Order: sequence, then structure tokens, then C-alpha cells
Amino acid sequence: MSKTLEETKILEFKKNLSSCVNVKRKIFYNKDLILSYSPIKKKIGFITKGKANTVKTDKEGNTTIMRDLKENDIFSNLFFQDTEDEIYIISNGETEVIFIDYYNIIKNCNSNCPFHNNLILTLFDLLIIDNKQQNEKIELLSKRTVEEKILFFLKQRTNKNNIFKVTTSYKAIAEYLFVDRSNLMRELKKMEEKGLIEKKEKTIKINI
Repeated sequence: MSKTLEETKILEFKKNLSSCVNVKRKIFYNKDLILSYSPIKKKIGFITKGKANTVKTDKEGNTTIMRDLKENDIFSNLFFQDTEDEIYIISNGETEVIFIDYYNIIKNCNSNCPFHNNLILTLFDLLIIDNKQQNEKIELLSKRTVEEKILFFLKQRTNKNNIFKVTTSYKAIAEYLFVDRSNLMRELKKMEEKGLIEKKEKTIKINI
């Protein structure tokens, strides 16, 4: 559903992570709070086992899962916004997390190890991906209609010919858009009838 780093980079990152950076491993159980917003304590977490969810709760108490996190995903409160809405991360079953010392990693390594720079670059690549995914989900949630959500989703993923290749199930796409599959398929049919899109079995072309 989104851009990822090459598996070799992730493996190298995991291998070298504790060699020159202060890290703490912690096990969380189902529905445990892993991380919440803090303007002072800047934390970076890396999931080595299990799953978690980035969750947003508004002032009316409505809760929305913004992102599903899995093994090898990274997260941070560096990009959490100080708003009336609460954003936090909770575990989804037993989950192991490595917490990385933000202030330690941005300093020069005392051992002058050869992989420290690569470690930092990979870390910030992961953080950029995480931030983009969070921002996309926030913008998606601001769309009022299912049609607007679908168009936003497609425009983020089309190639230069305005074609989106369907590489996952429509059920997975519906879950990402916070609608049920039947509603998604019904809206896609309406959009096709209006000429907004051209839908084939494995591709969708945007005409606007």
C-alpha cells in the first residue's frame, strides 16, 4: 500500500542498530500503550516482533485506527501534532519494540564505527515514510464522501498515465479507506458511470 525500503537495508539496520546507539527493548501485551504525544520526550520505536496500531481519538471520543504497524515498521512522536485530538500507539497482541535514543543517534558515534552514517540515513528514510503515511491518512480522513476518499487514494498511487494498478484485494483497499467493500464497489461503479474513472479487472484509470 505504500513505499517501503529494500529488505537488505532493513536487515542491515536491525543488525547494526545496537552496535553504536543506545537502545531499549520492551515487550508489550494486547492493548498496552506504547507511545503517546510528548513535546519533550522524543522517542523512536522499531517493531521487531508483533503488531501495533496508530490510533487517533477526537474530543468527542471517536477513535480511528490511522495506521497498522507490523514487524520492521518504525514510528515516532516526533511528528505527532499537539492538537485537541489524541494520537497514540497501542499494541495489537504481544509486541516487541526497540526504543532508540533520539538525541544519541544524532550525535557522532564515539567509536567512529563505519556504519553509523548509514544507520542514521536508513532511520530517517523510515521516519520520512512513517510521516508521509500519517499525513496521508489524516488528509484521507478529512474527505467527506466516499468518492472523495477514493479519488484521493487513487491520485496518490497512479502512474504518469493516470493508471492505478490493483495489486491487492478490494477488501484491503476498502479497509484502508474506512468503508466496507460493498460500498467501495458501489461507488467505483457510480464513478465509472459518471466518466470519472475507467475500471478494468486489475487497473483503474482516472479521467479527471
